[in-house]
Parts: sequence; C-alpha cells; structure tokens
Amino acid sequence: MSENSGMFERIFLQEAPINHLKVSFAKGRTSQTYLFVGKESCGKFKTALAFAALLQCDNPVYDGKGRPDACGRCDSCKRVAALSHPDVQVIKPDGYDIRISQIRRMQDLAQLKSSYGKWQIFIIDPAEKLNISSANSLLKILEEAPSQTVFILIGKSADSVIPTILSRSELVRFNSPGHESARKAVVEATGLSEEKAALCYSLSEGRFGKSLLIAQTFEGLELSRGMRASHTRYLNCLETYTKALRQKFSQVALIEEALVLAGDLDNYFDPELQAGQKSFCRALFTNTGLPYAFPILFSEALLDKLENCASNLKKGLEPTLADLKKSCSSAMYKEIEGQLFSAVDKWPMMQLEGLFLCLINFYSDALLMSCGADETLMLNIDCKDDIITLAKVEGTSLLRGRIEMLESAVFMLHRHVQPLLILENLITQIGGAEA
Repeated sequence: MSENSGMFERIFLQEAPINHLKVSFAKGRTSQTYLFVGKESCGKFKTALAFAALLQCDNPVYDGKGRPDACGRCDSCKRVAALSHPDVQVIKPDGYDIRISQIRRMQDLAQLKSSYGKWQIFIIDPAEKLNISSANSLLKILEEAPSQTVFILIGKSADSVIPTILSRSELVRFNSPGHESARKAVVEATGLSEEKAALCYSLSEGRFGKSLLIAQTFEGLELSRGMRASHTRYLNCLETYTKALRQKFSQVALIEEALVLAGDLDNYFDPELQAGQKSFCRALFTNTGLPYAFPILFSEALLDKLENCASNLKKGLEPTLADLKKSCSSAMYKEIEGQLFSAVDKWPMMQLEGLFLCLINFYSDALLMSCGADETLMLNIDCKDDIITLAKVEGTSLLRGRIEMLESAVFMLHRHVQPLLILENLITQIGGAEA
C-alpha cells in the first residue's frame, strides 16, 4: 500500500462502514455524534482517525465513483495521524474510568472555535469506560454542542452507552470478518507468507489490528512445543514483559500520563508474551497426562508471578507519586493513588481471562472440526493437526463441556472466586493426570 494512498484505503475489511462515512461526508450530512461499534481491534479507532482527517483535510481526494478520502499528505492529515492536531482530541480513561473532569474539559473545548481545522472533533475510546457521572455530563454536552463539532464514541456494542446517548448517536456497525478473510488481509497488509500470516493472526486471538502489530516484530517469533518448555517460557515472558512495563511506568513524567497508561493496561500488547501464552495453551490442550502435582504447582507459580508483576508496576509509579504528594492535598493524592493502583490490581485478572479465552478458542476450533466444518473456519489454523487429532479423540459432547467449563471460569473470575481454585481445577480437568 502506497504511503500516499488515502487514509481510509489503509483500513482493511471494513468497506461497509467506511463507505457509509464517505457518503455522509460527500452529501454534506455529517452527524454531530457517531457511535462506532464492533469487536476489539477491528479498525474502529483507525477509522475514527481517518474520518477526522477527512473532515479536517485541506485537499480531499475522490475515487472514480466520487467517494472522498483524506489525502494523507497535507499538514492537517499528518497532524491527525500523529495525534497532534489541536482540533482533534482523543479522550482515554484516566485510571480505570473516563472521569467527569475530562468531560468537563471537553465541554470547555467544544465551546471554542476550531483553531486550526474546520471542525472540533472528539474521539471517546472506549465508551464503556464512561461512568454514570461522566456519561450524564456528556449527554448535556451533546444537547448543547455548537455546529461544526463532531463526537465519535467507540465501543463494543450499542449497550456501551446509556440509552439517552445512544438515541442521539448515529450507529455505525463494524464488520466481524471470517478468519480466512482476515488471514488473507494480513498477507495483503504485511507481505508475509500465508503460513506466517496465519501464525500472526492466531497469536492475536482473531483481533485483526493486533495481528498487524505482531507482524511488525514477527522475526524469530514461534510457538514452543511440549509442556516443560512452554510453561517455563510463559512464566519467563511474564517477567520480561513486566520489567519493560515497569520501565515505561517509571519514565512517566506527568501524573496525567500515568493515569492514561494505567487505564490502558488491557490494550498494552506484547507479541512475545502472546506467543508464550499461546504455546502454554497448546501444550495444555494437547496434553493428556500431566504429573499429579503440576496443576497446583503451576497455578501457584503463575499467580505468584502475576501478583509480583502488579507489585512491580506499582513500584514503577513511586517516583511519579512522590512528586505528586509534594504538590497536592492529601485527599487528592489518595484519590489518584487509588485510581492508579485499582487499574494495576485488575491487570492479573485480565491476564487470566486472556489465558482462558485462548483455551476457549482452541476448543472452539476442535468443536468445529468435530462437527465436520471446513478447516478454513479455524482461528488456530497453524495448529490444525493438533486440533483435528483432539477433535477425533474427545468428540462433540466433551468439547462442548470443555468450552462451558472455561466460560464458567471466566464468570467465576468476575464473581471474585479465588483464582487459585479456578486455575488449579481447570488445569486438572483439561490436562488429566498420570496414573
């Protein structure tokens, strides 16, 4: 893809929502508020930036059918792409939530005339992070916002926002492409071979945008084989990942940056950690005779590692918090510290949920094969031989039971059941035990 192509052209697998936005712009029917909904990492944020660039573009380009796109070359387009355009604001969570103070600041900015571009544009991502207070404050802004102001909310579904905001929004649904279409798009976008693209897509757990990130650092990335090598690699990857993340935390100069980083922990993506997790899940998925003590020993080791990771992340915040303590009231300090630590404390459970999701995807693939589906429908097509073998051994009924057990484990995590009990039981049930 040429760097001089339009910005929408750099987005894959989302022709319908992109065409909808192009047509609304061409007809002069730009809405004040949009709600972009679709699965994680399908291109919603990238599309929001491309649409913002089109609205601000100095020289929009048109294809043979008269459909517009941002040129991608003018100063406005470059600023939007670099997240430095003064009239395009991206609102991310401060800590765990998008807070009312952020929305009030957005309200102040919305009342100002655009200083550089043609529109004032606000992108709120993810909309699920609006709490009740900030959502109600946003509703008031939507009712009173001046013309030439556009709000783009990004969420997983229409339920991401309160009904009164939904009723004022133009809903734009993003596609959930099939695995085979997504793999072909990875090949097209990256130039990788089909085999390497399939591995990138598998490691992303079907999140197309994440698969492109993995492709950027693909060299040397592969899955380990065997339980001994896989579980050791997974634990080591967690430690390496934490050191890198702690360093990132310690380099934060402003408390606002720390809040954004902590609030975005679930989106901080490491391909090597993903490969370690996937390797362990495949080893567990294919193993039928684990040592008797392995479930409890590994569960304890993994949870200890996750708890240490969270503790180290908090230590990385100490310099920033020490500076904050000198410059604000005790009450404000405790509130901000609480926001940061709350976001960090949720990180271990997010990692466990990701582990369970990875296993669910393996068993879902096996269930498809057990039902006679085409191989191209598999997510983990790079592991198809293992999956087909297990599908023949375990059968449809047992595979459904495995998936239900894993989904129940995710539910219990959210209900604050002890993670050690959940994990130990899960590994015992899946991996079996040697006689």
